[in-house]
Amino acid sequence: MANRELAKIFNEIALYFEMDGAPFKPQAYEKAAINLETLSEDVKDIYKKGGREALEEIPGVGKNIADKVIEYIKVGRIKEYEKLKKKTPVSIDELISVEGIGPKGVSYLYKKLKIKNLKDLERAAKAGKIRNLPNFGKKKEQNILEGIEFVKRSKGRFLLGEILPKVQEIISELKKLKEIKQISEAGSVRRRKETIGDVDILITSPNPKKVIDYFTVMPGVVKIWGKGPTKASVRLSVGVGIDVDLRVLPNSQFGSALQYFTGSKEHNIILRKIAIDKGLKLNEYGLFRGPKMIAGRTEKEVYAALKMDYIEPELRENQGEIEAALRQARGKPNGL
Repeated sequence: MANRELAKIFNEIALYFEMDGAPFKPQAYEKAAINLETLSEDVKDIYKKGGREALEEIPGVGKNIADKVIEYIKVGRIKEYEKLKKKTPVSIDELISVEGIGPKGVSYLYKKLKIKNLKDLERAAKAGKIRNLPNFGKKKEQNILEGIEFVKRSKGRFLLGEILPKVQEIISELKKLKEIKQISEAGSVRRRKETIGDVDILITSPNPKKVIDYFTVMPGVVKIWGKGPTKASVRLSVGVGIDVDLRVLPNSQFGSALQYFTGSKEHNIILRKIAIDKGLKLNEYGLFRGPKMIAGRTEKEVYAALKMDYIEPELRENQGEIEAALRQARGKPNGL
């Protein structure tokens, strides 16, 4: 369907506008992208049957965005998108996948160093060019290099039955540290998927450095892919070689990060849409109304703030569990 390609284009347009610091436009295009991606009917069929009016009935699709949908349907491209790419010809999705690099950072690095992609970014960081830029420095340059390693490394897949006991061993080992207050696996392990690519572990601690240092020298560590102040990634040889990513978080963000990193992607897209429809923003750092965080300490708090019952991790695949959680919450006396 054209929906997915349009959603990708509108997400990138949102990022380009965010790079330029444009007010309101990034949120408008992001909302349109989410709503298009979650449509069950092909947007081309909607336009064919009902024209512009039918398009403008899609939440988040007003006159300007409808114009671009029609342009894409008729000619297979969007002129404004092509102009934005020509103005700043960068692989924006690739660059913002590196932790610590946001849309404005992408724009700045392009203007100063003509960095267009991951390869350019790595070359500049290794040459020591980024540390000399204002608001970057040597430490941030090193963090960028570590972030690139996170993105670049390839990952195999393993059976859950093979990996789950190993994950439990890793968590038991980490629990020996008294500095660790909360700990949980996330990702496909927590959703109990049949096959696993890598392992995500989230932790809260008042002493992130001690946790990271301990994690990177644990028994079985054969390779350190990256090590930063609150995040590290290693390869562990525990019968099989598996990559493990660990993040240390503040207590206030543990629930929102756990929800975000547990996934699935499809589940998270719908939750973000629900948040946007309520005038909120949901990401790994929390649920926000404007600049104010209104939920994030626990997953249950996040779901409750979205007027939903809590959804068990194993069910988070966007296969009807969200609709059920909304119905169940509406049926309770207090609406929660």
